[in-house]
Amino acid sequence: MKDFLSLTKARKTTYEFDNRQVSDAALGKILDAGRWAPSCGNSQSWHFIVIEDKKKIKKLTMTANYGDFHTDAPLMVALVLIKKLCPGRGFSCFKGHDSFVHDSYMCIGMAALNMLLEARDLNIDSCLLTPHQNKVKSILKIKKEDVVPLLIGFGYQKKGVFQKKRDRNGLKDVVSYELFGRRK
Repeated sequence: MKDFLSLTKARKTTYEFDNRQVSDAALGKILDAGRWAPSCGNSQSWHFIVIEDKKKIKKLTMTANYGDFHTDAPLMVALVLIKKLCPGRGFSCFKGHDSFVHDSYMCIGMAALNMLLEARDLNIDSCLLTPHQNKVKSILKIKKEDVVPLLIGFGYQKKGVFQKKRDRNGLKDVVSYELFGRRK
């Protein structure tokens, strides 16, 4: 395993995948990493759907914002928020707000990030997509009340393809001390 900061810097969005398959053992580790993500009130309000059918992956990719800019990954995981499992049973990370909207999206994001980082640690590339709800729910037979906020494509980047230069704002631009805007 790499040191954690190196691992986070190595994770990137992959736009084009080759045909190599992700092994069942690697998939198991990726799914387990998602399962162990923190969740508000330990609600674990998620369900992961593994998709390996190429035609279904193509359909799902095309439901996503900017999906037409990606080649199809050989493996996809849909992250589903199960509303009946979501926080709201007297516990909310955001008091006074609809916990389904705030807490659950925050939690599913943590599960997604765990999966992305585990994949990167296994030298597997990934692409995070946000699908249009009506289309993705129809394809995956998702209940009306549940939501699929994210799809993650997993695979191996094609050799020699364009990879956008990654850049981040400096720490001095994104960190304050004690009050917003206060510098050290």
